Amino acid sequence: MARCTCWYKVGFVAAGWVLLTVAVHAAGTIIKQRPPSALRQCTGDTLVLTVQAEPPVGESGLQYQWYKDGVPLVDGGRVSGARSNRLTIVNVVSADAGSYTIVVTTIPSGATEEAQTQVDIALRAQITRQPSAQTLCAGQQMTLSIQATGTIDGYQWYRNGSIVPGATEATYSTSAAPSDAGEWWCVVISPCGNVISEKVTVQVNVAPSIATGPAGTAVCRGAAFSLEVQAGGTPPLQYQWYRDGSPISGANQATYQDVAAQTGTYFVEVTNSCGTVRSQSVTVRVKEPPQITQQPQGGSFGQGARVELSVQATGEPPLSYQWYRNGVPIAGATSATYVIANMSRSDEGAYFCVVTNECGSDTSDQVRVTLTGIVEQAVGRGIILWAVTPHPVSGDASIRYRVMEEGWLRLSVLDLYGRPMAVLAEGFVAAGDHSQRVDVDALGLAAGTYIYQLETASDVVRQLMVVVR
Repeated sequence: MARCTCWYKVGFVAAGWVLLTVAVHAAGTIIKQRPPSALRQCTGDTLVLTVQAEPPVGESGLQYQWYKDGVPLVDGGRVSGARSNRLTIVNVVSADAGSYTIVVTTIPSGATEEAQTQVDIALRAQITRQPSAQTLCAGQQMTLSIQATGTIDGYQWYRNGSIVPGATEATYSTSAAPSDAGEWWCVVISPCGNVISEKVTVQVNVAPSIATGPAGTAVCRGAAFSLEVQAGGTPPLQYQWYRDGSPISGANQATYQDVAAQTGTYFVEVTNSCGTVRSQSVTVRVKEPPQITQQPQGGSFGQGARVELSVQATGEPPLSYQWYRNGVPIAGATSATYVIANMSRSDEGAYFCVVTNECGSDTSDQVRVTLTGIVEQAVGRGIILWAVTPHPVSGDASIRYRVMEEGWLRLSVLDLYGRPMAVLAEGFVAAGDHSQRVDVDALGLAAGTYIYQLETASDVVRQLMVVVR
């Protein structure tokens, strides 16, 4: 025989009826299929509890009574079937959670059997605060947060449709990286149905960085030059070039161009919403064209003298020099100083020097170099004495002279002190032009400067003669 619980009304108190349990015996079990021992329902759902029972042998029928937390239920409102094998509560609310008991009683013996179900009412999830879109710089803290009410089993954040591993809380924080940029949303996991948040955009900007900095250069004064930087980072990028530590007005592009005026130090700053980066400093050196600071000095020089014509110049090395005589370049005269080792009539002329480098050229003053004491002809009273030819003299030469009247004359060679060295001709000559051969080897004249003199009864004229060896 089964042990059943029988319910009898023995009195009414403020909380309801007092129930006494009395053990009676009936032939066999009454309940054949019990409702689940635990059940979760969501608010708004319909709660249905069902029991299947059969009267034991000898019993004519069954009675049913549903209880909630020990209180008998009655039909009405949202409740139906309180006294049947099927209890229905529509549109359940939180207050419907509790312990439900079905008591099945046999007729006529009054034997009973019961079954219990623990009902949990879950609240439907509802998002009360949506996540917010964000614009961040890489490295800043990114925080996405959501607030929701109801019965919540968990959260899961998504980026661009993919699950974010470990992002299973209402708030997700991380140090922002460029890979975090995209469309984010959160799924609120609930037994009453998952809820998806609004989709928000996260933008992660990257601070500027310099991939290739400007390179120093050297340019000629007045020539154009260009400095360039290649930078990365989230656009828009802003540029500002500096010269010697001061910003250059209007220099706001990745490339800076200017005309070389003076040597300076340059750098550029690149800025965006996430910060500023500065390039290395480079020097733009201005190369100067030549400028002659000391001019050559001309003058008159004696036959056989050493003559030096010099210039001094500044400018970007290397400097090249070229000397000119009477507008014609002098072969091999390519130094700052041009030397005439043995001055002669053929060296007379107008001299200048052109100094050149990669940035230009400068031309010196033009100066004249003449032979002192050597003239085309020396003229006296009734006589003319021409310059010896060829000159300077290294062997044979010829001295030409003219006398206006017949008479006595003497043609002689003297040293620079006026001492006689040789007599070339002496005696009476006819009026007219005459020529006298001179052999300096035969005369034994060493290299140097001498005077040849034409003397008549009425006058004396002289010329210089340079002997070279």
